[in-house]
Amino acid sequence: MDDALVERIRSDMEYEFARTAPPEGFPAFHDIPTARHTTEEFHRIEAEHLWPRTWVIAGRAEQIPDPGDFFTFDDLGVPLLVVRGTDGEVNCFYNTCQHRGAPVVRGTTGSSRRLRCQYHSWTYEIDGGTLVSVPDERDFVGLDLTERCLPRARCDTYAGFVFVNRDLDAPDLSDWIGPAREMLDPFDGGALREVYRESRVIPCNWKVTAEAFLEVYHFRHIHSHDGVSVLDNRGAAMGLYPNGHSRMITPYSKQNVDRSGMGSWDDWEHLDTAPMPAIGGVPAMVDCTSTAVSLFPNVIIPLGRIGFPINVFWPIDAGTTRLDWIYYAPPPDGADRFDPDDLPDHWRTRRAAYDQIMAEDEMNMGPMQSSMESPALTGMPINYQERRIWHLHEQIDRIIGVENIPAEMRVEQLLEPYVER
Repeated sequence: MDDALVERIRSDMEYEFARTAPPEGFPAFHDIPTARHTTEEFHRIEAEHLWPRTWVIAGRAEQIPDPGDFFTFDDLGVPLLVVRGTDGEVNCFYNTCQHRGAPVVRGTTGSSRRLRCQYHSWTYEIDGGTLVSVPDERDFVGLDLTERCLPRARCDTYAGFVFVNRDLDAPDLSDWIGPAREMLDPFDGGALREVYRESRVIPCNWKVTAEAFLEVYHFRHIHSHDGVSVLDNRGAAMGLYPNGHSRMITPYSKQNVDRSGMGSWDDWEHLDTAPMPAIGGVPAMVDCTSTAVSLFPNVIIPLGRIGFPINVFWPIDAGTTRLDWIYYAPPPDGADRFDPDDLPDHWRTRRAAYDQIMAEDEMNMGPMQSSMESPALTGMPINYQERRIWHLHEQIDRIIGVENIPAEMRVEQLLEPYVER
């Protein structure tokens, strides 16, 4: 997030405030079919073609600091096992013994230099998943241990997060994140630690949840307090990245500018964050705007100099989602982690404030799903301010493969000329 990018964002905000219509030539979106959010058919298509073919966050590197340390991960619908190898690399295997299908490990976390199935003690090593020991091997006719390795999934790390991808032919994680790194690199994610986490099961499709964080068109209607909206959606500067990622930087409203003692919406200065330590090297713009990045398909990160939450959306079924938010920040002086059961008062205050924002969004999601499932709505018109939502849906279709989607459920590929590369 260098000076040139910050100035480009400032210029984009000036343009957004001044415009009286979408940019000349910007495409008109057809309605997004509600069947994408409401039908078992589209949920099945996603389960078959989307989730097995994309990078998702499975955990954090500090969960497995030493060789043999592991954690399990089931949110892609299959049992996976992430383990630190003897060479320090992070590996991901299916947690499925190649004998009779029992889990190789049963605990959600642990440490072992060998992965030993508790059913019959078939044993695998932690670097390549190679089968190295079979009790009573003499009783198997023609058993070839080299053909019985634990199946692998792709695994890599970025900013302290462990990503997995079931598609062995997927692009490298670095290529997949691509230029979205310009927003994330300055925050030194690998040095941050979990402050606290929350999880909710919400009666709506996962995309309803994700879309709520991809625009600020709703902000003054859902998040105003005492008649004051903190942000001004009219100036929101958005950027579309390859692979469905995007950013959105929203300036303060006039009321909040005055209340904050700023001279104007772009009077950006570093604020005093004490007693919370701040992340160095982050531009002042972040202190005086709402700065957010989305990572396709299911992560929204509202960035901040004191740290940030990541909001993650996992489909349970076509009409139910698990929403997690996990806050990360520089650990307290002299400590290597936070104790979520004994947070200092300033973090309790911050936690309450962010949880309130999440509650305001959450209260709309279940009723919205019910309304979408009525015959009164067959499609959703999307405006220019909501273009990050269209960008999400375009990438969903690209990953799934348009040929795998019924024609009446597709979205047209329109935004390629507006993607920053």
